[in-house]
Amino acid sequence: MYMDDRKKRIDDLIKNSQESRSSLDTLLENFGENLYIRTKDVHTEFEDIGQYNAYLEDISESNAAIGKIEEKNRRFKELEEAVNIREHEEKERAKEMAGIYRRLGKALLENSDYSDFTSLFKEQADALTAKLESLETRIGELDNKEGGNVFTWIGKSAQGLVLKSFLTKAQESQGQLHHDIGERYSHREPVKDNDNVAIIRAQIDNLRSISRTALDELSALKDEKRIIMASFGIEGNPQKQIQSVRNHITQVNESLDNLYKKFGAQTAGIDEDITPERKYFIDTIVTAEDSEIIGRAVRLNQSIIENEKAISKLKASLAIDDERIKIDKYKKSILDKKNKIIDLEDSIVDLEESVRDSERYIQELQKQL
Repeated sequence: MYMDDRKKRIDDLIKNSQESRSSLDTLLENFGENLYIRTKDVHTEFEDIGQYNAYLEDISESNAAIGKIEEKNRRFKELEEAVNIREHEEKERAKEMAGIYRRLGKALLENSDYSDFTSLFKEQADALTAKLESLETRIGELDNKEGGNVFTWIGKSAQGLVLKSFLTKAQESQGQLHHDIGERYSHREPVKDNDNVAIIRAQIDNLRSISRTALDELSALKDEKRIIMASFGIEGNPQKQIQSVRNHITQVNESLDNLYKKFGAQTAGIDEDITPERKYFIDTIVTAEDSEIIGRAVRLNQSIIENEKAISKLKASLAIDDERIKIDKYKKSILDKKNKIIDLEDSIVDLEESVRDSERYIQELQKQL
């Protein structure tokens, strides 16, 4: 078998073994879980069964904890929305109340029965009224004024803008005065029960009653919100809490899967690490219908074993070939080096002969001295 063919065969066997392992694990997990369910009403002292029940209880409590956190978070968001809505409603009531104060202040100034109270503001109110009438008259005259060139028109427009600005400020001052008068009087009783002031005062009392009830509700909502926020501050962000519990559940489920696989393997006879007491106990809960599952598990496990043996043989074969290639390479290298040694030894002999020739020649030359 060529080396590339063997490598491809190893890859195929590894893939097949992985698929078989995955199928076996799933089979054993499902089988083991089913077996543990059968132990529900069985009294035993095996540690793994106690651990199984503890894991199930842990998961149940963890899911309940997630439910509580989610409910608390949902309630917090609900409170946030409710607080925002009621605060907005209160702002709108405040605007409405400000308008009623202005109406009350105007009604008080217009009713002589309340002159004792309004006398303090009469001079300021009359001055503002006169100023408004003057500005309105001047603006009217300016609007009715015709003729003139473009410069006259520009000047009239500029003057009109200034007068309208003054008019707006005066109207605001008058509205503020009416508001202040109405607000200061709003806690007093009207002189008559059926005049305009009495009607407006009743509206104020009604709106204040609504506002007090709404503020009480708002305060209760804010208190509940603060309590939940405080718990979040101690326990941490709710999303992080939930993720932490979910991570814990994942770890417990992994431990459960290991229990299931172990029990399934013991029952199928794949796991040989089993005591006689354990084997007897398993025999009491296994049914005839389990034989098909056990047979499939045994076949899958045998397939994995055979694949691993085949993989081991193929890898050994490849390793032997690798070593043989190395041996051939080493032998060639040794031969090359031996040839070099022979060449070097021949060269040394030649050099030694040259040395002797030179020495003989020196001796002959010395005789002539």
